[in-house]
Amino acid sequence: MRNLTSDGQARIAEIAQRYGVSTDGVLTMLDALQRGGGTMAQFSHPDFGGSGQWMRGGMTMVSDFFNNALKSTVDGVCNELSNLLAGDLSWFQESQPAQTSTFSSSSSFGGYGSWWPADLGQPNSSGGQNDIRYAYFGHANRLAVDNGGTVTVYDTGDHVISGVSQQQGNGWTLTFSSQYGTVPVSSLRVVSGDTPRPDPTPAQTPAPVRNEPQAPVQPPASPGSLSLTQDALAGTTWLFGPTGGSANARITLAPEGGITGDADPRARFWSAENAALTFYDADGRPTVRFSDVGQEQSGAVISGTDPGPNGSAWMLRSPDAPVPVPPNPAPVPDALPIPVNLSAGQWSLEDGNGQTLATLRLLPDGGIEGGRPTETRWRIDGDAVVLLHGSGRPTARFDTFQFQRGRWSLNGTLQSNADVTMVLRQA
Repeated sequence: MRNLTSDGQARIAEIAQRYGVSTDGVLTMLDALQRGGGTMAQFSHPDFGGSGQWMRGGMTMVSDFFNNALKSTVDGVCNELSNLLAGDLSWFQESQPAQTSTFSSSSSFGGYGSWWPADLGQPNSSGGQNDIRYAYFGHANRLAVDNGGTVTVYDTGDHVISGVSQQQGNGWTLTFSSQYGTVPVSSLRVVSGDTPRPDPTPAQTPAPVRNEPQAPVQPPASPGSLSLTQDALAGTTWLFGPTGGSANARITLAPEGGITGDADPRARFWSAENAALTFYDADGRPTVRFSDVGQEQSGAVISGTDPGPNGSAWMLRSPDAPVPVPPNPAPVPDALPIPVNLSAGQWSLEDGNGQTLATLRLLPDGGIEGGRPTETRWRIDGDAVVLLHGSGRPTARFDTFQFQRGRWSLNGTLQSNADVTMVLRQA
């Protein structure tokens, strides 16, 4: 792709100057796009952070996972070059003898083919790195992930996915970018999967089936049998704090992927994958990754580190008298500083201007009857009422209460935008 006309060379230089990268970087991306049929690119250049992948439709992967500015640069350059390649190239590229192309018509990176379930149709975008690949189906609200041959399909709910990133350390963590920020894939509801995909080549004999007993759910005081898996840790209560310091925060790993109890900005969500427990902050960024299980006199101890450059050490310790937590603890109305039974009667969900968005009931089991599709559950978190998406992600938080004309009003904000006021008013 080096036989450019003078107009073509000027256009490449103009794109490079506008995005603050070198002409060589833009030419490298142009070559990668031509190999990918103009709609996808696997590239490697220092201007773009090293190796990465791009597909038309919004899926962008760069080596610096949380560098949104770099992702925006890659997406902008690729979109402009993709539009160029889709048009008349006579003014842009000098004609050259016909030659055999090595481009495959496959719609996925690396010639993967359709590894996802057939009923999902064609993805909006797909990609992969190392042993992990993914495909996003916006029309079906589904995200398919293939991790070393195991395909899992997730419900993306109301997320509009614009990028997927892979972070490696103690195990691996796959996150995605949406209108709510960076969110761990493990916080989504699993629709199907955790089963190996079939081998497209017929085998002479069936593959052996691993028949290992599943680890039972154990309280944290039994370190000998504790495993760092989602099932084993769901509902357990721990004391969380820095190694060598006092572990004052008492937290519970809720089954839906949230963390309840004493508030700590490092511990808002959790997931367990590949024998590692990971904590996330409110924006879905990994904050502590635990991989070592030990024992002290009071019970189990789980050690981990901050994945950041400082790498500070953290610990989870068993409380002196661990209390089993039910899988779905029902909210306790009298935990709020107001004398009201939230499950009695209907509530009106309104915006800051008093416009009614929905009418709903807060059920005693933590479910929501009616309301908006974006909220399916609720809970009491300290002195606040929190509405939850089906994935367990908080959508709105109400922490100010007013009693007017014989009715209670709960005032709060959207979790994704603190400038948006929300009101729950007794109907």
